[in-house]
Amino acid sequence: MKKAIDFSLNHLGIHGLPAGLHADWNDCLRLGAKGVSVFVALQLYYAFEIMIRFAKFKKDSATEKEMTKQKDRFRKIIEERCWKDDRFVRGITENDVTVGKKDDPEANIWLNPQSWAVISGFADDVRGKSILDLVHKELNTKYGARIMSPAYRKHAFDGALALLFNPSTKENGGIFLQTQGWIILAEALLGRGNRAVEYYLESSPAAQNGIADTRLVEPYVYSQFTESVDSPFEGRSHVHWLTGTASTVMVGCVEGILGLRPDIDGLRLSPAIPKEWKSFTIEKVFRGKKLNIKVNNPDGHESGCKKLTVNGAAVEPQPNPQGEGSPLEGNYIPASILKAENEIILDM
Repeated sequence: MKKAIDFSLNHLGIHGLPAGLHADWNDCLRLGAKGVSVFVALQLYYAFEIMIRFAKFKKDSATEKEMTKQKDRFRKIIEERCWKDDRFVRGITENDVTVGKKDDPEANIWLNPQSWAVISGFADDVRGKSILDLVHKELNTKYGARIMSPAYRKHAFDGALALLFNPSTKENGGIFLQTQGWIILAEALLGRGNRAVEYYLESSPAAQNGIADTRLVEPYVYSQFTESVDSPFEGRSHVHWLTGTASTVMVGCVEGILGLRPDIDGLRLSPAIPKEWKSFTIEKVFRGKKLNIKVNNPDGHESGCKKLTVNGAAVEPQPNPQGEGSPLEGNYIPASILKAENEIILDM
């Protein structure tokens, strides 16, 4: 991670943000050698936070101080340059053209900056819910959230290679399945279990066995992308066995929906589920210790912890030693209290 941070800090573009270089995650987004990626900027912001936690654990005050300084510096730049009206933009070209503004006739809302603003912790709960509500309104479909909208037709900037594809296919407004893991996680981090599971079910291969004639790929594997609302073949999927989707969605589901969030000192148990789920169980091996977890949700909550017991003893509310999460939740399990096998009950 330190090498990745150093690379980004040594390859800055205009306005002092991380350069998009040849492309970022989106192969068709050519912002220019000095153009900048907001997606990468938010990931870099998150990397500073993670390094701060590691530095605290290692009692490395010099690294903690440097990473805190960089995080504060980038927060100011991102706020000033990347937040426009009610959304985060996607990038800024080396010619200083902002991509993804509200008043752009095409591609005015992009998925990844909104989800990563939440994942990174840059957006607080109020702003996070606002931008994810916008995502749900403008980008969500019955097969998942589109990468951006409206698709490019006549108003693409010079580096928008997505224009080479038909609207609602590939990077031109298609549904990229890897991005679904990030939006699942983002909604879960905000405690919105209904939305998190909605996104999961819309795009999960296991939930699409009834539309095999539409989907046209194997029922047990994610595809790279699915055609969306502008296509006469909406729901048709492509490029299977060549995507990182499964691992991304697994993190969204395990750390997001099920709420198993490990850190250096233990495990935070913070599920985000549909209100209709009255209970569920998890079996997990965590650092060599067996966890038998029962989650009870009799009152129909989407998230939150009323009571947590580990081996019959109530776990008192306490702050996460790494500073993440609320000290009032009482849903943090220090690894030091775990036995070889553990019975854990969380009441939502």
